[in-house]
Amino acid sequence: MPLAPAVSALARQTIRVAYDELDRTINLADKRDFQNTTVQHVRKAALEIENQLAARQSLRNMRRLMPLFRGLEHYSKVANILCNGTPYLPWIWAPITLILRVASEYVEAFEQIIKGYSSISESLKRFEILSDAFIGQIEFQNTLAVFYADILTFHKHAYKFVRRSGWKLMFLTSWGRFERRFNNILEDLKQHGSLIDQEANARDIAEARKMREDIRTWREESQSQVRQEEIEQNAKQYEAITSWLNISESDQLNIFDSISSEAAEYEGTCGWILRNPKVRSWADSIPDTPTLWLKGSAGTGKSVLCTQLINFMKRSKFVIHHFCTYLYTTSTMYEQIIRSLLLQLLRKDGDLVAHMYKAYVLEKKSPTAQALEQILRTLLASMSSETNQVEYIWIVIDGLDECEADKQTRLIRLINQVTSKHPLPGSTACKVLISSRAPSNSLERLRNKQAIYLNEEKDHLYMAIHQYVGQRLIILGDKLRQLGMEHEETKRIQTAIATKADGKYAPPRKVERHISSFLQGMFLYARLVVDYLASNIFFSAEEIKTSVERLPRKLTDFYQKILTQILIHLDPRSVDRIRCVLGWVAFAKRPLRKFELLSAITFSYGDPEIALLAPQYILDVCGPLIEERHDSVLAFIHISVKEFLQTPGRTIVIHEQQTLHEHGKATIICLLSGLNVFEKTYNEMEKFLRVAKGLHGFHVYATEFWTEYVLSFAVSNDTINTSSPPSLITLACQLADELQELDPAVLGESKSETSLVDERLLSLQRHMVLQRHVERALRARSLKSLESRILQAQGE
Repeated sequence: MPLAPAVSALARQTIRVAYDELDRTINLADKRDFQNTTVQHVRKAALEIENQLAARQSLRNMRRLMPLFRGLEHYSKVANILCNGTPYLPWIWAPITLILRVASEYVEAFEQIIKGYSSISESLKRFEILSDAFIGQIEFQNTLAVFYADILTFHKHAYKFVRRSGWKLMFLTSWGRFERRFNNILEDLKQHGSLIDQEANARDIAEARKMREDIRTWREESQSQVRQEEIEQNAKQYEAITSWLNISESDQLNIFDSISSEAAEYEGTCGWILRNPKVRSWADSIPDTPTLWLKGSAGTGKSVLCTQLINFMKRSKFVIHHFCTYLYTTSTMYEQIIRSLLLQLLRKDGDLVAHMYKAYVLEKKSPTAQALEQILRTLLASMSSETNQVEYIWIVIDGLDECEADKQTRLIRLINQVTSKHPLPGSTACKVLISSRAPSNSLERLRNKQAIYLNEEKDHLYMAIHQYVGQRLIILGDKLRQLGMEHEETKRIQTAIATKADGKYAPPRKVERHISSFLQGMFLYARLVVDYLASNIFFSAEEIKTSVERLPRKLTDFYQKILTQILIHLDPRSVDRIRCVLGWVAFAKRPLRKFELLSAITFSYGDPEIALLAPQYILDVCGPLIEERHDSVLAFIHISVKEFLQTPGRTIVIHEQQTLHEHGKATIICLLSGLNVFEKTYNEMEKFLRVAKGLHGFHVYATEFWTEYVLSFAVSNDTINTSSPPSLITLACQLADELQELDPAVLGESKSETSLVDERLLSLQRHMVLQRHVERALRARSLKSLESRILQAQGE
């Protein structure tokens, strides 16, 4: 009896790798009978499925698969030598039954998969007449192994497609991506089929060798090309979705980077949160703790803790997040929160991108709040591509208390919906952490929640604040050494500040009861104290210690002390200018960089022809309350400063509506100035000098937001107490008249449009020219315009 030919190590490895990948993909219940499944079993099952479809009035001709089954039988006889003593061989045909049975639930998908499997049969025909004499040839074995690998790869993609959650919904929009991969597999089978024919004829060994090398090169290049085409198509579709959503990720990136960089400067102050049992339960891939509420007072470091938790988890888990902050008005809008989460979800899976692009962008559906909610639920339900296990996703939302109360409630309702389902293998489980101040009526409605109250984590916070203060005092080391302070004295100051900031400071009994509600684990208070030490002059360690003890114990009193020091020697005009600076920081539509803020202040006093930029030292005067962040924008040292300045009875009170009215006027003044300065008739040297001075640094902001200021004011019923005429509408009408002189055709263009791009335009009906120019500006930034430009770019 002749000995069995030796098996190529490369062929065996190729088969084993393909088998292992498919084995990992298919869940245990689905593959339980694979080992005992024959081609005859698969053929019989296919005919049974045909009868079932006929009974449902969806008859499909399953006899198209008979050539495939015959080809697999002949292939198995040749390839048996490669699979001898292994469980590999039945996996060539066994998955077909399962895939067809699941796909039969959706006729369109079933038809496409039938076509794919039918195409494989073309490459298997040659095995009917192939002689066994070639099986001992190493190169022939290697080619046979490629057939095995390609067929199993086809099974793997088809199985993952029909077993992923929400596959029926995704089929029509995502099949194109799979079809590209399938076609590449079929072409690979065709190429290697030709190679087998060449080797079987054996007329020219050198020619067969060259063909083998050419196919190997083609295979690598074609697979790379398919991947590259998918990447490019995905990028174009993602860009189109971003425009459809009308959202920029830059705001969230800036917020996250700013908070993260602050934490990075003081390493080790957040490590305790990762050891918290509730956080660990929430962060684990288990059903426990689906929702977690991180609550604490202002200044306790909630946002910093969230960034560090996100950075830690992102190393091994899929985490999406959104940070709400007064700095970016859009960040606190309900629809923008959903848009932000959607964009991050889409980055995980190109099939989700394809689905959303075709189902929403190309269909020109409007991104309403209801539509966005439905998309989020759909994407979360369709994300899992792991058939054997639950796929987890974590969502972190920080600063929810900065949103309006009704929006908070709506978001909590949505979170309850996406976290309420019990996770099963093959599905997606969503776990949510929300950071917010307490108390919160909306967050009390969060289901199945655990809560971490930072004010109860005093030991951890005390150690973290103590460490933070120590690192800050190191920076002041030279100043402290000049006072003759030894290490032990510095440590005592460090402990005194940390103790007071954590609410453990022992005050006189008559004020003791007031402290706990203001100083509980407050990093912010510790920061203010160290800033105070850095900016004042001391002659001894005792003076420093005494000053720390005498500093106000309430945060609001501390702010009042700082504000008093800023204003104490200023006349009323100077106080008004400080109020102007603080108003811009508090209520700008987006954070302003230094050059923008100085230009905004310059135009806030109503003179479009002003020739001097507001001096930079005005910002230095406000230094204790505002800071320049890592992304170069100016902001309050904490949101509680803004809240303090809005409290009646303060030395300076900023009224939101009055401030926004003043800001709107400043944007119009800036644009009026620009119309004059950037005219061709304006002196070139003067124009360059004005730009170089930074006078027009505010122009981009003004162009972006002037329409919003006008529309908001037009629909507002509030009475603006301002003693600086003319009004915003009067100035806006002046701007519109000047724009009309430059382009008289605008009125005719606007009349051709039948629908209003913004309902608030109705409030400008008495000012027709202004209404038309506001509408024109809005249409230039509208969704329709964005879609048109995207589709035009894709056509090119």
